[in-house]
Amino acid sequence: MMKPQLETQRINAFVDGELDLVNQLEVEERIKLDAGLRAQVDALRQLRAAIREDAEYHAAPDALRKRMAAMLVPEPAARARARPASTAVALQRWFGWRPMATSFGLAATLAVALNVGGLRSVQDDRLMDDVVASHVRSTLGQHLVDIASSEHHVVKPWLSSKLDFSPPVNELQIPGSVFLGGRVDYLDGHPVAALVYRQGEHVVNSFVWPDTGKDTKPDFSSQRGFQMAHWSQAGMAHWVISDVNREEFKVVVGAVQAGGEDH
Repeated sequence: MMKPQLETQRINAFVDGELDLVNQLEVEERIKLDAGLRAQVDALRQLRAAIREDAEYHAAPDALRKRMAAMLVPEPAARARARPASTAVALQRWFGWRPMATSFGLAATLAVALNVGGLRSVQDDRLMDDVVASHVRSTLGQHLVDIASSEHHVVKPWLSSKLDFSPPVNELQIPGSVFLGGRVDYLDGHPVAALVYRQGEHVVNSFVWPDTGKDTKPDFSSQRGFQMAHWSQAGMAHWVISDVNREEFKVVVGAVQAGGEDH
């Protein structure tokens, strides 16, 4: 049995998206069985959301930037031996001794020194981890779909009845693609639609939820052996993940985009 302090550290790391995949899945299973732990995680997520949505962001004063830079620059001899490190890594090491229980207060303090673009990048990284974990969980747990059907006019009304939005649902008009159905999943603490396809022998998870941002082109990346892409289109955020090869994955993403245009 873990010590209370270590457990608190794991909970904070889970909420912050800092656990590796194995530990993240383990904590998710514990949350399902422990109502108290689930309430604690929900409270931390609400606090994180409140900070992200309501906090004001300001550029750090020049004097503060100089003081922080001075603390992070090593002595000449040490600098010659050390590998270059990013400011974010150095900050993490400098503050590493502080208790994890103060992680949200620390995050609010660091927000003064970091620009909004950097915070969005961190949020995208956490969301990427959530997408990978959900994909792996669905394939390993044999719970690919809540509603199994190859007909979009069957899956779409079912998902719409379970969510507070109507997701675009389409078969992929490419060779070798089979529409398996859909399920309700959770990413970044809120429900999303997960559309599931089989492309040859590979499973494709396509996540979608409302987004108020402007339309963007797909941003491709790879994570833990999976191909991933995310973009915004017609008021919806899209994240697609699979272990197909990169060229075939681009074809899959193009087909998902084409289906989104019909929404």
